[in-house]
This record gives sequence, structure tokens and C-alpha cells, in this order.
Amino acid sequence: MNNIIHRAIAILGIATALGGLTPAVRAASTVKPSLPSSPSAPVTNAQDLFNRGVEKTERGDLQGAIEDFDGVVRLNPSFIEAYCNRGFVRAELGNYKAAMADFNSALRIDPRHADAYNKRGTVLAQKGNFSAAIADFNAALRYDSHHADAYYNRGLAHSGLGNAPAAIADYDRAIQLQPEMAEAYGNRGTVRYHLGDRAGAIADLQQAARIFSAQGNEPAHQQALTFLQTMQQSPTAKPPVQP
Repeated sequence: MNNIIHRAIAILGIATALGGLTPAVRAASTVKPSLPSSPSAPVTNAQDLFNRGVEKTERGDLQGAIEDFDGVVRLNPSFIEAYCNRGFVRAELGNYKAAMADFNSALRIDPRHADAYNKRGTVLAQKGNFSAAIADFNAALRYDSHHADAYYNRGLAHSGLGNAPAAIADYDRAIQLQPEMAEAYGNRGTVRYHLGDRAGAIADLQQAARIFSAQGNEPAHQQALTFLQTMQQSPTAKPPVQP
């Protein structure tokens, strides 16, 4: 069962001393589905329905995506990725209880499913339960040691607990696995700024801005530039680490 949505949900920002702004969080990254030959082509099986749900998710039709994933699990109650993706969409809509139920269903089918742990961890972190979120990210990495999003999300959760060294270590690993993960540079830069490493922070924000620009993500590019300008205008600032 391919065509998984690999996506780190925007679980939290890092509280900073930079005018109340928060750094850009992990953007969507999807594997394109193999769709029927035309939008009106009949959907005859669970895989086609799942593919259509993925496509609807990518274009922002979240309610339509849920309806398709509902259909998938009716046709095939063991289709793990349908639960994971429906849970992701439900979390995007703020229905965290239903999202958790979906991730739990996926893990009952496959207790070693790394992406289900990662996505469940993002919901736990959104609810402020950083310790439980870290436990889920740990599980994701136990079953997939190259899961870059899990490292990135665990870094955010460590920041939520005020553990700057652990956050930086996780961002370092995420960047090693995905050198173009702009969000990891941006968040690592804000942590470095709080630790008084102004030069490292500026270098990270410059890299984040460059990557966001290359990716065509103008809102995130502008946010990175705003952080960068604030850092450059505060040469002596060494603010404490904030959760």
C-alpha cells in the first residue's frame, strides 16, 4: 500500500523573543497518487478511492478526502494508510479525538508503523503533551531510523519542554537526512539565537530563507527574512531559551 502522505503536522512554534513570531513549521510533502485516467473515471476499488482521497487532500478538499478514506476502510478495514491519512486530515480540521482514534486503529493493525507513531505524536504535541509526543517520535524512529519528519517533530517537542540541546541534535539529524528541510534550519536558528549563538542563528536563517525561496514558499521565505532582520539588528542579544 503505497502513496502515503508523509507529512509532519504543524505541531507548534517555538516561543521566541523575536516580537512574538514563530518560525515556519514543517511543510507538506506528499507522494503523488496514481489516479484514474480522468476525474470522472469510476472508482472501483479501495486503492483507487485512497488515491482520490490523497489528491483531494493535496488540493485542500479535506471533507471530500475524509469521505473517500471512509469508503476505503469500509471496503478494506485493514488499509492502514487510509486510517493514517484520515487521521491527518481530521487533525488538520482540529478534530483531534477522531484523529487519535484513527492513528490508534492503524497501530492496532501494525504496531510497528512508524508514520502512525509520528502523526499521533504531532497530535499529542498540539495538545501540549510533549512528553507523550516524544515517546511516539521515539517509537517512530525505533522502527524507521531515517524518518526525517520524526526527528524534526521531536526537535519541536524538545523545544516545547525547553530542552535546547536535544532540539538542536534532532534538527541536526533531520537536516542530515533531508538537507533541503528549510523548516529545520529555521527552527534550529531560533534555538541557537536563544542560546546566544548569533552567528549560527543567522547562518541557519539565511539557509532557511534561501531554501524557502527556491521552493517558491514566499510566506515562509518572508518569515525567515523577518527573523533574520531581527537577529541582525540585535547583535548583543542573548535571550534565554524559551519553551
